[in-house]
Amino acid sequence: MPERIRVLVVEDDADTLAAVAAALREEFTVWVARTGEQALEVADEVGFDADVVVIDLDLGPGMRGDQFAAQYRRRATRPARIVVLSGVPAAHQIARQIRAAAILPKPYDADELVRTVRVLAPRTD
Repeated sequence: MPERIRVLVVEDDADTLAAVAAALREEFTVWVARTGEQALEVADEVGFDADVVVIDLDLGPGMRGDQFAAQYRRRATRPARIVVLSGVPAAHQIARQIRAAAILPKPYDADELVRTVRVLAPRTD
């Protein structure tokens, strides 16, 4: 049986985080974090080896999503596939700057998010 795709979700809003995680957990292994700092701790615990990283750009006080993405990339064991999930007005511009593989605006479509992760994740077969 192939290994499940691993997804790290970084989102400061508890309700959005729970909804995103629930949508992805049916098919993928999901780790969650509510801040950039917490996400770095989680990523460190799992060896900076997520297949896809889903981030919000506005994570409240502290590290922003783009700052987390830069830190993650520096420490990742392989190229990071980042999906920006954000309602920030400049989200498309920031996503391009951080070389995100995809951007989904909020409010997001759960099925589209699942399809996006599926397309971006490396093949396991």
